[in-house]
Amino acid sequence: MKIAYIVDSTAGLKDELKQHPDVYVLNLTINFANGDVYEDSTEDSKVKAFYQRLKEETQLPTTAQPSPGEYYQLMDQLIANNYQAVIVINLSSQLSGTFQTSQMVLNEYSDRLMVTAIDSKGTSVVIENMLEQALEMQNMGLTFKEINEKLNWLAEESHIYMVIEDLNNLVKSGRLSSANAFLGSLLQIKPLLEFTDTGAVQVIEKIRTEKKVYKRWEEIVENALQKFPNGIHLRFAHGDAYEAVAAVQETMKKKFPQIKSFGIGYLTPVVGVHGGNGVKGMAIIPVATH
Repeated sequence: MKIAYIVDSTAGLKDELKQHPDVYVLNLTINFANGDVYEDSTEDSKVKAFYQRLKEETQLPTTAQPSPGEYYQLMDQLIANNYQAVIVINLSSQLSGTFQTSQMVLNEYSDRLMVTAIDSKGTSVVIENMLEQALEMQNMGLTFKEINEKLNWLAEESHIYMVIEDLNNLVKSGRLSSANAFLGSLLQIKPLLEFTDTGAVQVIEKIRTEKKVYKRWEEIVENALQKFPNGIHLRFAHGDAYEAVAAVQETMKKKFPQIKSFGIGYLTPVVGVHGGNGVKGMAIIPVATH
């Protein structure tokens, strides 16, 4: 069966996946207060420029999902290219309307194609790894239905943990008072955030010093290895803080050599709007097949 895979740009796909003939990406955009519009990107120079500008902005930019028209245009193209099925893996429905939009459009094509929209309940490297596993499952001969079921299971069981470096970004978004941000910075308090089972983001712990955050991450990984006997993939994402997450990854590789795979990716500008400069994330994605 010929299956097309659609993801949104927050997946931050590596070049190898972006160039896969059956993978398609729809871009979100960032709108600054002065009217400037940036297209979400994984290009190093563009991402660095965005995070630099984000530090200088007094008002947070807003983000916009792909239009329904872009989905319709792509779906018509896929039919013309003789695809028999379409799988869309979306940014968490709690953070964006992309999932709802893709569902609406796919429903209109369900009489011509096998279609499914997956709410990843996450973003970034989680979507990327779900796509990697889906392509692997297809190569193993799994059916469309089986791939769909396992992707939904991955969405339920995968988790992202993030630490915010710049508390001022939470002030700009109205999630934290300036007084609390000042106190938090003074005491080196690092809010540890998690994407919940519904895909919403919430603070689960407030930890003093970044070193203790990484120790907490090690405990979380240990628990995940016990929970998932088939193994896990470990991914790190960052908002222009590569050196920091690369060092954590090296520590994890030495401590947990049994982990199936590791990887590092940028948090694209659309996600960076919320996380801010220097944000760091760790994602645990279980292995879906034996």
